[in-house]
Amino acid sequence: MTRHKTKRTKGGKIGPMIIPHSKPMIDEKDVEAVAEVLASGMIAQGEKVSEFEDALAGFVGARYGVAVSSGTSALHLSLLSLGVGAGDEVIMPSYVCSSPYLATLHAGAVPRVVDIGLSDFNICAETVKKQLTSRTKAVIVPHMFGTPAELGELLELEVQLIEDCAQSLGAEYKKRRVGSFGELSIFSFYATKMITAGEGGMVLTNNKEFYSRLIDARDYDKKPLTSTMYNYKMTDFQAALGLSQLKKLQYFIERRRQIASRYTERFSKFNVELPRMYSHKKSVFYRYVIMVDKMERIQKSAKKKGVMCERPVFEPLHKSLPHFRCPNSDKAHDHALSIPLYPSLSEREIEHIFRTFDDVLN
Repeated sequence: MTRHKTKRTKGGKIGPMIIPHSKPMIDEKDVEAVAEVLASGMIAQGEKVSEFEDALAGFVGARYGVAVSSGTSALHLSLLSLGVGAGDEVIMPSYVCSSPYLATLHAGAVPRVVDIGLSDFNICAETVKKQLTSRTKAVIVPHMFGTPAELGELLELEVQLIEDCAQSLGAEYKKRRVGSFGELSIFSFYATKMITAGEGGMVLTNNKEFYSRLIDARDYDKKPLTSTMYNYKMTDFQAALGLSQLKKLQYFIERRRQIASRYTERFSKFNVELPRMYSHKKSVFYRYVIMVDKMERIQKSAKKKGVMCERPVFEPLHKSLPHFRCPNSDKAHDHALSIPLYPSLSEREIEHIFRTFDDVLN
């Protein structure tokens, strides 16, 4: 019989401790920031959106920011700003969510899927080289689970890069923040990302021409009719939440790194592969991913004890596509397990995670 740690529910009853895989951290200041905008009556795209754009661009180290409705719309507009269209090819890793693939289809281009390196779960120059053709227009580079890809090697390929920083806001490559290397970079503010605006995304760039194209395509109101304008705007109350969260980002990152360090120390006694540490790049530990044998059995055993672990990627893209072989992505899919890690984890919850894995890994 499985025994759960207990916690008191709102009704005063004692129930099992359930630790979700992901959880946003919203405090009173966040609520006040949104309430202030709602009370003003000026809730659509406006001054708060502009303020959020400037703040995020300044934090990352880019000249221009364009806030949009989601990370996927950010990718879509990024591709359009690069002139990607019918017949062009866009390279992306297989081991990623479907957003880069869908954004490429939205742009009318052809997705080309490549394998990852298992050391950091990221796309790498070696695999990209094999898929480069005369029709390659861009490479989408997600920094998976908060760890930067090897940007130096990718930049040497002299192909336009779009950095996908949906999971890596604040991460550093050679002491420079990710999102400042590619022609463009995109960010997501979904509920459980590094910071949240509920939903929403942003594109950053240093290129004034790309910036103008992004602004033109973001919304269609009071403009001549064209087929390349969309309704991808962010609201001011979302931006207010994003701004409030951005002020706490450094704390969020420090807390994630502290918890990750404790996980590494505790799990090092087990026969599992732990996240690799690097001297030239710093992860923000959006996810803490270990490689284990019998992954599904361990996931189910942890769930019975109230610890919700997940596959960090639902399914590699190549599994739904013909003619692509990605053995490293297959291995990650079969063995990678993401353990709950977020700033609001309490000491009691961390200790429960430790006890749970002491049981299931032994």
